[in-house]
Amino acid sequence: MTTLRFVLILLLLLNALAFAAIKGWLGFVPPRGEPERITNQLHPDRIKLLGANAPAKDASSAPAPAAPVPSSAVATAPPAENEQQREPEQPAATPAPPPDTQCFFWSGLNASDADRLTALLTAGGLVPRQSSVEVPTSWWVRIPPQGSREEAERRVRELRAQGITDLYIVPDAGPNQFAISLGLFKTEASSNQQLAQLRAKGVRGAGIAVRDTLEYRLEVNAERVGLTSTIAGDPLAQRHARCPP
Repeated sequence: MTTLRFVLILLLLLNALAFAAIKGWLGFVPPRGEPERITNQLHPDRIKLLGANAPAKDASSAPAPAAPVPSSAVATAPPAENEQQREPEQPAATPAPPPDTQCFFWSGLNASDADRLTALLTAGGLVPRQSSVEVPTSWWVRIPPQGSREEAERRVRELRAQGITDLYIVPDAGPNQFAISLGLFKTEASSNQQLAQLRAKGVRGAGIAVRDTLEYRLEVNAERVGLTSTIAGDPLAQRHARCPP
């Protein structure tokens, strides 16, 4: 009971002190209203009150926010005209001869005629082009070389006994020396016919050797009038023809 009584007395004392402080009986007067609170504040002269009639700050003086750039406006700048892609350079084509220039050729020439005609065209200011090809000109029916004169004569006696009379022994030195010739023909068909007749008579070891001749061909690009004046008076040079297309 003593403790409870002490607590009650203590609460009464605290309430009495609080009441005295509110009334100012203890030497401290609490502020009464807004003016008194302002007076009790530090540096009240720095405080400015804005009333309802105070001019508002001009919103137009504030810098306007930058307008957002639409995403559609952001685009890659077109390439400059001088940076446009260049087309790949094409290889230069061989210039075609003038319309009045034509191609002429000579064929079937031997070495001597080819050289003479080349010199004639070159002297006339033209540039001939020369080529050559091996052409079969004859077909030779023969028995290959026998190795010696005595062996070739022995074989000839055998052929004569078989009724072969159109023959001779090649005497000239070279790869065909002591061969036995049985006929020289201008066509392959004629040589095959002769070989068939010899075999029918029992001739052994005969065959056909093709003889080739080197033929030359000349070509030149020239105007017909200029070419005619260059080759005038030369029968061989006048046997020319137009090059095939």
